[in-house]
This record gives sequence, C-alpha cells and structure tokens, in this order.
Amino acid sequence: MRTKIIFVANLVIGVGLLAFVLWKYGGPALVTLGAAPSAPLLAGFLATAFATLVCLSWRWGYVLSGLCESPSFFRLTLYRSAAHCLAVLVPSGKLGGDPLRAWLASRDGIGPGKAVASVAVDRTLELASNAPFSILFGFLLLQHGIPQLERVLITVVVGTLGLAAGIFVAVRRLRRGAGLVTPLVLSMRLDRFRLVDRRLDVMADADTSAAQLVEQARRMLGAFAAGLVANLLVIGEFFLLLAAFGLPTDPIAIVAAIFATGAAHMLPIPAGIGVLEGATMWLFQLLGYSGEVGLAVGLAARLRELVWMLPGAIYLLARSLNSSLGQARGI
Repeated sequence: MRTKIIFVANLVIGVGLLAFVLWKYGGPALVTLGAAPSAPLLAGFLATAFATLVCLSWRWGYVLSGLCESPSFFRLTLYRSAAHCLAVLVPSGKLGGDPLRAWLASRDGIGPGKAVASVAVDRTLELASNAPFSILFGFLLLQHGIPQLERVLITVVVGTLGLAAGIFVAVRRLRRGAGLVTPLVLSMRLDRFRLVDRRLDVMADADTSAAQLVEQARRMLGAFAAGLVANLLVIGEFFLLLAAFGLPTDPIAIVAAIFATGAAHMLPIPAGIGVLEGATMWLFQLLGYSGEVGLAVGLAARLRELVWMLPGAIYLLARSLNSSLGQARGI
C-alpha cells in the first residue's frame, strides 16, 4: 500500500510539473515543433532508432548464443522493446524491465536460469558501455560553463568506479565457482521463504550460466563493443530528431538533450513525466536558449521515448488480448 501511495504521489508531482511548464511555455514550444518538420529527417530518425533497438537486441542474442541458445531475433527485439516500455513507466533507473525480459525469454523456451543470466550480463555490459559516454557528456557540459553539473559528474565517476569494482569481484567469484545470487540468498536465509526455496535451482543455474559467459572473454568484448555502437547510434538519433524540428543540433545541444533524458529517468517519477521536460528546459536555458526551445527539445525527446516503446507496447497488448481470448474460449 505504501509503495502505491508513493507511486501515485510521484506521478501527481510529475504531472503537476509538466502542467506548469506546458502552461508557461507550451504554446511557443508546440509552434516551434510544428513550424516545418522535415519528413526525410524524421524518417532518418525512425530508421536510426530502429537500428539502435536492433543493435541492443543483437547484443542480447549474442550473449544468449554463448549459452548455446538461439532464440528468434525478431522475438528478442520485441522483448527488448517491451522491457524498455515497462522500465520507462516504472521508476527503476531503467532496470524495471529486466525481470520482464527474463520472463518472456523463459516463456519462449529458454531455460529460466539461462534467461536470468543473459539479462543480468547484458544489463551489466550496457551499464559498462554507457559509462564512458555519461562521463564524457558530463565533462563537456561542465567545460561549457555549467558548474551545477560538477556534483553530478563526480557521482557518475564514482558510480563508474563502483561498477568496475563490482564487475571485477563478480567475475572472480564466478570463475572460482563461488556463485553470486545463491550464496547471497543462503547467507541472508531467504530460502526460509517457500517462494525463494522453490527457485533455488533457477538461481544456481543462473550462477552457472553467468560463470560460463564470463569465461568467453572475446564474446564479452564483442558484446561490449555492440554497446558502444548503440551509444553512437543514440547520438545519431538525437541529431536527426532535433534537426527534423529545426532545433539546435550543435554538439553541446545534442549532449545536453541526451544527458537530460538519461538523468530524468534516474528520479522516482513514472516515465519521468515533467522531469524530462523540466531538465531539458533547465539545461538549455543555462546554455543560453529560451525556455520554449528547451521545452521543445524535451517534447522531442518524449517522442523518441514513445517510438522506442511502441513495438513493445503493441506486443504486450496483443499478448494480453490473446491470453484473454484463450481464457474466454476455455470457459
């Protein structure tokens, strides 16, 4: 009950913030967006967004192939989009969709332990490949005269060092066969709960599968490189999207848009409602642009989120409808 209250309260705060910025700057921002959007550039943005999704889905499939699994690439792409949809809607630092990914993969015939391990390794590789870009973007904005980001940059650097240390320790434990999840569960005596106790075999299989993956150094490096390519594609997405609406496309503007979008989803506001728009307005005003331009950038970034979510949302809706029809026929 408490979680629901916090969720609703944060949602109300986000909607209130969005309503305020729309009331103050919404009209001019919408005029800016609707002035003369370029259809070719929008088409280029859509193609690049799809390429990014495909790249991330390929990385996950590449990780899975290290466990002798060969799932449908088309389905993996749908699962990846569905996970992104849930991760954006649920405040979780974009991690909320990972359990859904693992569940969908296991329902598709992949062993539950292997599904969990593949998602965990894939997410770790994503965080690792995102970290250099986050540090670079924060440094560029700081050098461009936004001292308010100094603490944020320090936090990102410390977090990256913590991630590197965590990966190092995890790899050592897995190579020794010590495991990660199962020992933690047993040490905390969580196996006393029936639900956890019934899943101990899955956890053990996940530890074994993760250990199998970390021994494949070349595969892990290839998957890491795919993450770097995906980040470069994201830069292309923002360039094409902003250019399509006649918004600023200089390197600092693109960096600011990406940085604000990523930071907005770190706060406990569902879908970053209001926070995304407020963050872009704040950053772009510090860069010397008007509030209308900042809000227009935020609304364009919101459009990108919707494009990323659309395939997964359609898939989840279709799956739900098929399940409901199947139950109705069985009555």
